[in-house]
Amino acid sequence: MLIDQYLPNWDFDKKNEYSLISETISDISLVYHVDFGVSSIIRILFSLRGVVPARKITINGLINKGFIFLDENEHEIVLGIVGQPWTLKGNLLEIARENFRTFQQPNYVKVVWNFSFEQIGERYMNIRTETRIHCTSHVAKRKFSLYWLVIRYFSGWIQREMLKIIGEEIIKNNR
Repeated sequence: MLIDQYLPNWDFDKKNEYSLISETISDISLVYHVDFGVSSIIRILFSLRGVVPARKITINGLINKGFIFLDENEHEIVLGIVGQPWTLKGNLLEIARENFRTFQQPNYVKVVWNFSFEQIGERYMNIRTETRIHCTSHVAKRKFSLYWLVIRYFSGWIQREMLKIIGEEIIKNNR
């Protein structure tokens, strides 16, 4: 998987999966434009974190707000971000895509987040998302572990909502 190329070793992770009856995903690029803001849960949780969208919450919008597009193929999209999420503003760093793998400045976390699609037989599909977090120092790991203790459940809730919305879009586009 592409995610392995960007963060093969990590300190924390969260995985979620959603299965649906669908022959295929015709074009993975539809994921960039799916409006996750149709979910009041996502809108509320993003607003609590200070991510207030203009109109829509999309992958493209997240890239414009600081996420780094890392890679994609026909089965997977990978995004990244570097920051200090335990702080009020998150202290996001602008990192060039080509520097993401080698970034090791102390007291930050590198986060890799993917969406992957796997066809199961002729009629079923699994959509997965995984978030991996690597702490660049012991201080970052200590601070992030407290943050993760509080946020992990809500992160998973957002991911499950996103997978459901993507699944609905795939079904709609395959009609």
